[in-house]
Amino acid sequence: MKLGFLVQMRHVFLLLPCALLLASLSPARALDCAKVSSKAEKLICTTPELKSADEAMSDAYFRLLRQTSDPEFHAALIMSQRRWLEVRASGPDRFGAAENNKTDDREVLLQVTRDRLKFLQTAEPVRIMAQEREIMSKDGGGSFAGYKSYCVLQPPPYGSWEYQCWGEVHRQHSNRICSSVMEWSSGHMTENRSMRVLKNGKPQPVATCSTGYASTNEQCPEPDDDPQTRATSHWNTNPNPVPDDSPTLGPGKFSKYDPDVGPEVIKQSWMQDCLFAPVFPPHAE
Repeated sequence: MKLGFLVQMRHVFLLLPCALLLASLSPARALDCAKVSSKAEKLICTTPELKSADEAMSDAYFRLLRQTSDPEFHAALIMSQRRWLEVRASGPDRFGAAENNKTDDREVLLQVTRDRLKFLQTAEPVRIMAQEREIMSKDGGGSFAGYKSYCVLQPPPYGSWEYQCWGEVHRQHSNRICSSVMEWSSGHMTENRSMRVLKNGKPQPVATCSTGYASTNEQCPEPDDDPQTRATSHWNTNPNPVPDDSPTLGPGKFSKYDPDVGPEVIKQSWMQDCLFAPVFPPHAE
């Protein structure tokens, strides 16, 4: 939830930038069947049950948008809906082990549209963003903070054709930038963590570690590690510079909130310590 973000799959994910000028966004429009071009959108327009579900979902979106008076949440909701519509328009992608999946595209589109309808009807996006704001309320913030997310319709056996998002999240307090970058590969997730310190206005890596499927030799320490794991897990406090990574951090690169990712990553204890502990990693500064 990269540091670069590497998606190691043989199909190409829809890589959708979240770093838009949110204040200039106009609301995501309802589906206009006179102008659709993608196979998925044509299926929606020619399938009565799908068309009805899409109209209900669109009504729920515009209703929630009207009810959302907070300008930052309003802009993030527009960004989120645009991204979801683009992913759905691209249709089900049967990559990797999903090549032989025979689920009818109409069933997939109906499921994800109904899922989105429920998500919007219950005002879940606003609740999620409110949680994100509360968690980050003590952060000093800055131009290197925010979300950049990547979303797909995740097919079996990796998922159940649900809409999933992951990617980068960066928190900033004073001269510290603490980052979690989620990397998906062959049905497994790896989290790359890092701490950077601003020097002359540029973020410099101070410590890195990873956890999950493709973790490196620098396995991240966790509070619930058993004694054997605790003896070997550690932060790398002498990370090699990654030339291609620094350009991904900077002003205008990120969305301040993301209702499709959620607050779980940013409320991890390591990130709180990274931002606020007098010394982080322990005995490393």
